[in-house]
Amino acid sequence: MLSQPSTDNVLSAIDSLEEYVRMDSTNAEAYFLLSSAYGLAPRYASMLRIDGEEKSMFYFLKAFSLDPGTVSGLRSMADLMIGYKNDYACAKELLLKILDSDPTNAKILFEYAILVAAQGNFNEAYKIRESALSSADSLTRLFIFNNSSRMHYMAHNYDGVIENSDSMIAFYYPKTRGVHHFYKALALAELGKFEEALAESILATPSLKGDAGGVANLARAYILANDIGNGNRALQELLNRYDAGEHVVKYQIAAIYEALDDFDNTFLWLNRVVDDGGAIHGWLIWLHHDPRWKRIRNDSRFNELVLKAGL
Repeated sequence: MLSQPSTDNVLSAIDSLEEYVRMDSTNAEAYFLLSSAYGLAPRYASMLRIDGEEKSMFYFLKAFSLDPGTVSGLRSMADLMIGYKNDYACAKELLLKILDSDPTNAKILFEYAILVAAQGNFNEAYKIRESALSSADSLTRLFIFNNSSRMHYMAHNYDGVIENSDSMIAFYYPKTRGVHHFYKALALAELGKFEEALAESILATPSLKGDAGGVANLARAYILANDIGNGNRALQELLNRYDAGEHVVKYQIAAIYEALDDFDNTFLWLNRVVDDGGAIHGWLIWLHHDPRWKRIRNDSRFNELVLKAGL
């Protein structure tokens, strides 16, 4: 239901699901969906982060108490094991438990592929991804393609990122194009094509009032293209949001400071990411592979960060 989140459909989902659980307080799946919707609300519906997190956890615990063995329950617990305990091994076991009973579940297969890739086994991960695509319905295939560029990027397969992004921009829904311009910008930047990367970042996020992750990517693209003024303006927009308790993507803010050669603030924001926890589709699991951290991997603080993150 929320494979393509937006303000309208997140708020609509919350309204309809809250009405549904008022009528039927025993439906675990509805509570899991409501937990997911509230988890998305700070990013897509301008809800304060603390409010979204509290309601998401409340409804998750309600759902899990009703039926801990559902696919949604095990999947959500896998995210929680990462987000609250940095326990990636347990998350993998939970996904494998789902696949034991439902081996062709394409979405869970792909999420398992992400965890395998994050451990550096990219060849195996690509095979699992192909298996997921072979059993996926059209909506799940879209989900997989929408999330494949990050795996390509972390494998340093920048041509693969650009090919996947261009394909999605050309053939899929207009609402998804921004994320693919985002990933194309990341790949172009790693290829040293900073002006092209900036152009793609602007296509992804035309306004500083846009999605926080996109604004951060735009800030970094400005800086790499040597437009420090606009880069700092975009960064300040994010810092203002953070001070107001609004959603920001701390991992991406760390990447801005890395581009500014400000490694103290890079580690400050990366540590904030670890303190907040990651998720299967989060960025934190890619610390070992993200090319944006190549200049800080020999810093002793990076090893401390990796240990703290459980990676």
